[in-house]
Amino acid sequence: MRAIRVTGVLALVVLLAACGGGSGGPGPEPSASAPPPVSVELETVGKRGDTRLGLALHLSNTGRTRPGVVVRVHIGAARTGDPLPDLEERSGAGWEDVALTADRDGRGWAGEFRTNLPKGGLLGFLGLTPHAGPRVEGDELPVDVTLSDGSRTLARGHGTVRPATLSLRRATVDEPAALGPGRWTEVTYTAVNHSRSGYPQAQVQAEFGACEAGPDSPLEGVACSGSRRHSVTTRLRVQWYDGGRWKDVSAPDDGTLLAETLTLPLGELPAGSGRKIRLRFAGTGDLDGKDRLLTLTARVNGKAVGASERSLGTGSPLTFALR
Repeated sequence: MRAIRVTGVLALVVLLAACGGGSGGPGPEPSASAPPPVSVELETVGKRGDTRLGLALHLSNTGRTRPGVVVRVHIGAARTGDPLPDLEERSGAGWEDVALTADRDGRGWAGEFRTNLPKGGLLGFLGLTPHAGPRVEGDELPVDVTLSDGSRTLARGHGTVRPATLSLRRATVDEPAALGPGRWTEVTYTAVNHSRSGYPQAQVQAEFGACEAGPDSPLEGVACSGSRRHSVTTRLRVQWYDGGRWKDVSAPDDGTLLAETLTLPLGELPAGSGRKIRLRFAGTGDLDGKDRLLTLTARVNGKAVGASERSLGTGSPLTFALR
């Protein structure tokens, strides 16, 4: 078989904006008299299970270029006494930390930064990392953004972010000399419960996909996705480690949408805890010789005690180059 190496793919894209202090809740509404031609809309970006949350700021300006516009960000707290979150802005130089000041009433935090708002508008981004776990899936934090020019409020937007209850972190990848029968690639994940509720029966699910890479397509940083990807889970031998020995795991052959999904039992995941799970895979003779890339996507899910819906956290896809 061909040699295999990890090229590494990060799934997640979180983006721009914030800096400074402030307190006392969201800023004032725009002036009712002769409102300026500026607006802001907030859009959540990322995926369920992200611990670093993203908001895209769609800033529209139909008037002249406005230098030095103050962008004030207010983050609401889920509960009084929650720890200070981290807030970042993405500027031309990259991500920068934003200082936050707690409200006097303990209901949240606020920070400010300045930006030049060109005619036509601007796309900005915020990166937010809460340090307090939600109670259950569905808890949200409100985020208000206010644009001002001197003493005048130009626009105001509102959005929400949903803190992760479960997440899946990759710890290590052990790389073999080649992909083939008896030659294993081992991956260790850590499933984390960020919430204040326990999960009696959590599980990790894994899927493999493969695709061809054209002669002009670089392998570095490329994942098998979309129409290029086809399932190959059943063409691999996969095992998980139960703490004493390796056990084979097979996808259900029932014709359902989960026919290519491997389920690895994780067991109980108490509130605020994390557990490691090891899996390994090897190629078989059924693996298509034309494929150049192999992608592993894993996720953790489970239903918390008293919850009405399941929680889900998806790990960053791993892409391996087949040689």
